[in-house]
Amino acid sequence: MTTSSSRSLTDYLRFELSWGYRRNMTVGEEFFILDITERDNPIPDAPDFWMFDDRAVGVMAYDGTGKYLGSEFLSDEDRLADFRYYRNTALAHAVPFTDWWAQHAE
Repeated sequence: MTTSSSRSLTDYLRFELSWGYRRNMTVGEEFFILDITERDNPIPDAPDFWMFDDRAVGVMAYDGTGKYLGSEFLSDEDRLADFRYYRNTALAHAVPFTDWWAQHAE
């Protein structure tokens, strides 16, 4: 993905980033990239998740091959605090998609 080819995108990711993200941005969706290709992950213990309006979290489940199996939705306030921390930490280390794409697009 970089000019030095240190990261390589699958065909699906290239499609998702170049078409899906950019298209959704035209209607106001914001994307940030936390690229851990050449640095440590600041939230290594965080599972893949979606956060909805700061009140509910969908935690993703995958099998050993990466196939999506479904989500568990949480609304317990104690667990939400953990996921708010994950989100805030990720955003503090992320860059806006447009900046990242301008530097790393293939």
